[in-house]
Amino acid sequence: MKAMALKQLDKTLAGMKSALAVQPPARGWLRAIRDALGMSGPQLAKRMRMTKQGVADLEKKEVSGSLSLNTLRKAAEAMDCVLVYAVVPRDSLRAIVERQARKLAESDAAYTAHTMLLEDQLPSAAERRAAVDAATAELVRTMPKSLWDR
Repeated sequence: MKAMALKQLDKTLAGMKSALAVQPPARGWLRAIRDALGMSGPQLAKRMRMTKQGVADLEKKEVSGSLSLNTLRKAAEAMDCVLVYAVVPRDSLRAIVERQARKLAESDAAYTAHTMLLEDQLPSAAERRAAVDAATAELVRTMPKSLWDR
């Protein structure tokens, strides 16, 4: 089930990759949209049933990253817009899981190699790579809860 959910979410998020290249305007989205609409601060304030200073504060909070999503949604709606919110991974979710699994597998292999070195049974580099590859594949397949503990 985890693998299927991961695959489906990866497919959904693939269309959002272009959003990573979009930079917010220097004065924030609220101000940019408001200006593009030709709407003044007092006009937006009236639509939101707040003071013009309240709108100025909203716009400052958006730029600083301290505006709540709920307030941002209300401001968007007052300008006949829709707030679109997403967490978009830089890479596919599968690739992120694979990197973490490999990190864990390599850590375990290093510990095992150290123990085997003490017993004078150090595996070859090829054997170690094969063991890491197999452990990585198993971790990706099973996705245990402990995958993200280290």
